[in-house]
Amino acid sequence: MKKILLILLITIPFCFEAQNINDVYNVSATYYQGTAKSMAMGNAMGAVGQDFSSVAINPAGLGLFRKPEFIFTPSVNMTYTSSSLLNGYKAYDFKTNLSVNNFGMVGVNKTGNNIVTWGIGMNRTNNFNNRIYVDIFNGNNSLIDAYFAEIIANDIYNENELYDYSPSYIYPIWETYLMDFHPDGSLSSPVPMGGLTQRKGVNSWGGTNEWTLSTAINLSDKIFLGFSFNMPYVNSKKITDYEEDFSTDDYDNYWIQEEVMSTTGWGINGKFGLIAYPARWIRLGASFHTPTLYNLTDMWRTETYAHIDEYGIHRSWETPTSYFNYSMITPWKANASVALIFGNFGMITADYEYVDYSSVKLSAYDYEYNSYNDAIRATFAPTMNLRLGTEWRYQNYCFRGGYAFYGSPYGISEIDYRRNALSCGFGYTKHAFTIDLAYVYTLQNHNYNLYSQYTNYYDEIGTPSPEINEITRLHSLVVSLKFRIY
Repeated sequence: MKKILLILLITIPFCFEAQNINDVYNVSATYYQGTAKSMAMGNAMGAVGQDFSSVAINPAGLGLFRKPEFIFTPSVNMTYTSSSLLNGYKAYDFKTNLSVNNFGMVGVNKTGNNIVTWGIGMNRTNNFNNRIYVDIFNGNNSLIDAYFAEIIANDIYNENELYDYSPSYIYPIWETYLMDFHPDGSLSSPVPMGGLTQRKGVNSWGGTNEWTLSTAINLSDKIFLGFSFNMPYVNSKKITDYEEDFSTDDYDNYWIQEEVMSTTGWGINGKFGLIAYPARWIRLGASFHTPTLYNLTDMWRTETYAHIDEYGIHRSWETPTSYFNYSMITPWKANASVALIFGNFGMITADYEYVDYSSVKLSAYDYEYNSYNDAIRATFAPTMNLRLGTEWRYQNYCFRGGYAFYGSPYGISEIDYRRNALSCGFGYTKHAFTIDLAYVYTLQNHNYNLYSQYTNYYDEIGTPSPEINEITRLHSLVVSLKFRIY
């Protein structure tokens, strides 16, 4: 029952309809996409420093720089996604994209025994590029069935009330003759409640880029203190096509609903960090990230098309483009780090990160969000992220490896959204120039229902919509170019 409740909450549309609680998580989550050195070491950089990516985790790491530096990091990301029913039937899709993980500049100023450093640039903290395809046969129900259950649950009795409730998604079903109201309060549809092929394609792109202005102080090579002021920018776009096909030998029968949605906006946050050298063989790090305050804008529109030869229905309905402005406060984060130093030969490092996604809050000038914030608290829970890395040097070469584990943000184990990443790489330094290369393999397994867990209109007991097992495999190739100024 609790699992069904949480899935219901995840699929609840907000007042602006297109957004849901999963999208809230995508904006709040952080999957660091930094330098090749950082990614090769699992982004376990909280106690390592001396790398521009470390500013995103622990700004005190800026204090370990000895020379001014410029850095630029492009990457190639290849995403392979398989979607299947629990009985094993699978569909596949893939996507390749180029992105800039980071670029920046570091300045160094010496004042007696202390060193003051500053940095300015950008770090990518999330990547939304993906393509998903689902193709299944459903003998139990239809999305129309779920819409009917939602209509009944909200006491909607005519098309005017339906438009007020859901102008972009359910109302177009009425306009395209895919449903009708009857005087006795019943509902009907030419779409069968089961025995049809369901297809869903999702093409998404964009990411979160965090622009940063950072400073740190090196106190006699013993204590390093850092602070960064950051402005993350979210740019996410998604096109979703959903189709139900119930054609026969004599008739072409199908209907399609397409959604185009984007989320854009700026945020602000601050990060505080400390790195200490209690002994030459160990570094300890700690950092705190304030909540990010976002000002976001959602844009969305839908188009619904019905082609049912059996009943002579050929209609389409396109909604006007809608916009909604709102604010989001994401969770604070706390990091604890340790690095074991083996002289000039290498190091082993680990980061532990705590974040509570249930603390996300939404607000808007002209809308009351209490029920949705309650749903967020009921859906999400505190989680932990663990990152491990190592680096070993031989002459001008460095060899690196890493592992990262990101815990599931959901409140129960049945809804699994854990993420694992394995990485490796190497670097080469010649005078003032360094080139670093990294390969990262990321695996994420996620179970979800195709549209909802609503009780079926024609079934008092209720049959859940198809449960999909989605496996995403991300292959990332990263290269960093560093130039030091002597």
